[in-house]
Amino acid sequence: MACDAVVADDVVIGPYAVVHPYVRLAAGVRVDAHAVLGGDPQDLSFAGGVTWLEVGRDTVIREAAIVHRATSPDVPTRIGASCLIMGQVHVSHDCHLGDRVVVSQRTALAGHVTVETDAVLGGMTAVHQHVRIGRRAMVGALAKVTRDVLPFCAVDGNPATHRALNVVGLRRAGASAEDLRVLRQAYNRVRAGLSPDDRAGLAGQLAEFLDVPSPRGIAAFGRVRGVA
Repeated sequence: MACDAVVADDVVIGPYAVVHPYVRLAAGVRVDAHAVLGGDPQDLSFAGGVTWLEVGRDTVIREAAIVHRATSPDVPTRIGASCLIMGQVHVSHDCHLGDRVVVSQRTALAGHVTVETDAVLGGMTAVHQHVRIGRRAMVGALAKVTRDVLPFCAVDGNPATHRALNVVGLRRAGASAEDLRVLRQAYNRVRAGLSPDDRAGLAGQLAEFLDVPSPRGIAAFGRVRGVA
């Protein structure tokens, strides 16, 4: 027998929204009209069974968004806390979104995509399976993201390429001039095919991202020569 969804007392669910079994909605979640949460994964290898979708505290899922459950019972599809999932977005099976992620209108995330904390994805972006998008990255609207996006960077295009640091987002988050200077040095080293030479602070987080084996590889760098 199917398990009911687990829904906190103050969750708000709009008209004609569907919350399937095996969904956990934390306190403060809002689900707007016609959204569909927790349907079977769109994966031909899925043979049925109990798998889960989890949505963190204070996340807002807007009109007609679709989020599917995982293919495996071991790890759920997960959306973190205080995220904004805009209208008509599709978050596919086995995706993992960190806290405070913004996914803009009509964006589609294929299966097994990871989006780290504070990243922003522009409208009508398409993200390939198994891609990782680093923390506080910025993805331009209409981008086709086929490879990993480095933390703190901005990408755009089809296919998406690294264009620069996400300086606006970093400054809004309180990054100092010295933080930006060190991070620029690390970015330019990576662009040149070298490893970051600083393992502290933001540059260290960039290095840690690169240390993790990637199924897709890192997105190429655009024609702009480094960042000044």
